[in-house]
Amino acid sequence: MRKLFGTDGIRGLAGKSPLTSREIFYLGKAAGTVLNQHFPGQKSKIVIVRDTRASGQKILRSLEEGLRSTGVDVFDGGVMNTPSVSYIVQTHRFQSGAVISASHNPAEFNGIKFFTAHGVKWPDVWEEKVEDLFFKSVIARSPPRRATKQSHYVIASPSSRARNDKQTGILIEAPSLTDDYEDFLIETLDGQAYLTGLKVAVDCANGANYLIAPQVLKRLGAETVLISHHPDGKNINFNCGSLHTRKLARVVRSNRCDAGIAFDGDGDRVIFIDEKGQERDGDFLIALLAKVLKLKKELKGNLVVITVMANLGLKKALRKFGIRAFVTPVGDRHVALAMKKYGSVLGGEQSGHIILGRHLSTGDGLLTAIHVLSVLRESGLPLSKLVGWVKKYPQVLLNVPVQEKKPLESLNGASRKIEQVKKTLGDNGRVFVRYSGTEPLLRVMLEGPDQKKLAEYAQDIADAILAEF
Repeated sequence: MRKLFGTDGIRGLAGKSPLTSREIFYLGKAAGTVLNQHFPGQKSKIVIVRDTRASGQKILRSLEEGLRSTGVDVFDGGVMNTPSVSYIVQTHRFQSGAVISASHNPAEFNGIKFFTAHGVKWPDVWEEKVEDLFFKSVIARSPPRRATKQSHYVIASPSSRARNDKQTGILIEAPSLTDDYEDFLIETLDGQAYLTGLKVAVDCANGANYLIAPQVLKRLGAETVLISHHPDGKNINFNCGSLHTRKLARVVRSNRCDAGIAFDGDGDRVIFIDEKGQERDGDFLIALLAKVLKLKKELKGNLVVITVMANLGLKKALRKFGIRAFVTPVGDRHVALAMKKYGSVLGGEQSGHIILGRHLSTGDGLLTAIHVLSVLRESGLPLSKLVGWVKKYPQVLLNVPVQEKKPLESLNGASRKIEQVKKTLGDNGRVFVRYSGTEPLLRVMLEGPDQKKLAEYAQDIADAILAEF
C-alpha cells in the first residue's frame, strides 16, 4: 500500500500531492470516518490549529470540509503552536486534534498531523486505516463538488448545533482556546519563580509562537528583545528560528541579555543561547532539567529518555550525576512512548524537542523555555555556568545520497569499515548510521574527541557506502 503518513504526520509542498485541495478533502473524510469508528454513539469533536504559512487557511478549509462531511464538529483555534493541541484536547475533551504545519521546513512546505484525545500522535493503526480509506477514495472518485458556503460551511456556536443538519458537522471559531493555553503555561510554574529581572532575546521564527511567546514572557515579568516576530506567510523559518541562531546570538551579546531562545515554526522546539552567545541545544537543556529535578527529588525513577542522536557527552554527564538514560530511536513519538512505559517525567531530543511529562505529553518549546528560564532566575548564575558541567563531544554528520535503501547488513564493505572505525574510537566515541525517514539519504554520524579525525573516518565510511551502489 502507498504511504501517506511519514514519521511526523503528512508533509510536502503545499498544493502538490498529497496536499492538493481534493486530496486534503478526502484525508479529512477518511480521518472523520476513523474517528467515528473509534467513538461510536458520540458526536466527535476535533480542534485544528495552524502556523503562519500562507497555505494554512486553504488547507484548513479543505480539511474541515472533509471532516464535517462525516458529521465531525470542527473547532478552529487559529494560529497556535503544535503543543497547544495536546493541552486543549485533554482539557476540553476533544476526541482529536490536528495541526497544519511543516514545523522547521521552509514556507512552501506544509503538513498535517493528528493528535488523540490523550494529547499524543495518532497510533500507527489509525493512520493505516486513514491511508486505506484515502487511497480508495482518491482512486475511485472524481473531485468532490464544492458545496456552497450557506449549505456546507457553517460558523456557529455550540448552542446552535440543534439547528444544523445532524449529518454534517459544524465549524466553530474558538479564539478563546489561546487564552486557556496561555494560562496553563503560566500555572505550570506554580507561582514560585516568575521571571522578573531577566532580559531575554526571543526569536519567534515568524511562526506559531510570534504572539503567544512574547505575551507569556511579559506576563511572567521578563524583559524581552524580539526578533523574527512579523510573519507574512512566506518568511517562517527563513534565516531565523531554532535552525539559524547566529542573529539571535548577536542580539543576545549586543543587548547584554541573560539568554536567548529560538523556536521553530510550529513551536514544539526551543534552542537556547547563553549570555556569551554560545548555542545550547536540547542535550544541554535535558541535562540541566534532569539535574534540577533530581535535586528536588522529582525525577521519577531517576530516569531520562533520550534518542540515539543524543551526544555522548550528555550520556556521560548524566551518568556522572547518577541519572539513568533510556535510549530510543529518533523521533518524539518514540520518546513519548518510552516515557509512558517506564514512568519517566523527562525526555527529549538534541533538536530542542523536550517533553516535560509532569505537565504535557508532547514537546513544547515555550513550556521548556519558561522552565529553563525559571531555573536560571532561581540560581542567580549565568546560563553558561549552569550547563558547563556538560562537555559535548565533537560531532560530524554526513548525508550520503543513495539510489535505494538497501538493508545495512547487506552492505558488506561499508559494514566492515564501520566496525573498524568503532573499534578505533572505542569508549571515547561512537558511530551511528541510519537511513533518513523522509529523503533518499544514508546519514553517517560520528562522535569523538578529535574533530579532524572524525571527518576523515566519516568520509571513509561514506566512500565505502557509495562503493556499494
